[in-house]
Amino acid sequence: MKLDQLRAFIAVVETGSFRSAADSIHKTQPGISAAVKALEEQYGILLFDRNSYRPTLTAEGHAFFQQSKKLMSQVLQLENLGHDLAQGTEAPLHISLSQMALDDNCMSRIKAFQQQYPEIPLDITTDHLHGTQEKLTKNKCEIAISPRYGLDDRHAFIELNKITMIAVISPELLATLNANDTKIKQQSLYSIPQILVTNTAANASENGHQYVLPTGKRWYVNDFQVKKNMLIHGLGWARMPKHYIQAELDNNQLVPIEVENFTSLNQLPIFMIRLRHQTQSYQANLFWEMMKNISPLTGTFSSN
Repeated sequence: MKLDQLRAFIAVVETGSFRSAADSIHKTQPGISAAVKALEEQYGILLFDRNSYRPTLTAEGHAFFQQSKKLMSQVLQLENLGHDLAQGTEAPLHISLSQMALDDNCMSRIKAFQQQYPEIPLDITTDHLHGTQEKLTKNKCEIAISPRYGLDDRHAFIELNKITMIAVISPELLATLNANDTKIKQQSLYSIPQILVTNTAANASENGHQYVLPTGKRWYVNDFQVKKNMLIHGLGWARMPKHYIQAELDNNQLVPIEVENFTSLNQLPIFMIRLRHQTQSYQANLFWEMMKNISPLTGTFSSN
């Protein structure tokens, strides 16, 4: 199998004909036909049903096309990396950050790394729940920083710090509950939406959430900023990272609540994570070592 053969095959699928494929990648039509035929002969499959007016993918051809597109995308990335390296440009370090982990501790560590290595560009995405680990397993990042969701023997991880998760509600909405007891009964919250941030993993069962009431309304949003705004406006209740809402707690826009038989307050460890079998880049190794040794208070290396 050669890359030119894959390019010819992909071009036929995307343009709809051998003639159009030849025009699109500047090859002759016989050359396109020969490339596709060579692939079919190599694997003993038919990629196209040629009985119709236009070439139509067979079931095998469809599966082959999906993987061919992924491979060509990786080839393009590799080619771009080669050009960047030839020009002396550092390759970016891809990192997936949990939305829950974006506190001063995490940000100060990343800032210290960037000050120490300003030549290394960072490509940072934010995810939620199992989305960070999914980025790792799909090779879309080298390092993830998140709580311990879905970790197993495939992962190497180091605890960086802990965040506080706290259940909160607006004072106006709390007043409607007529809650006289120290703890709010779960039944009192069934008619009020529990606001949750959507799991960004594509293949997570049951949305990946651990701390939800078994009964009651649930609303889903894309990020914690939207979640906070909805809480402030009395549109529901939720567990929130305390660092996101400290100002709102201080000015009484949001108030803590304790729900009966529910984890209303807890400490959640935040880990730096990578795959054990994955070959780490020079940039990733620098980041890993510096992040685990930086003191977030001073922005300098710790002594241990």
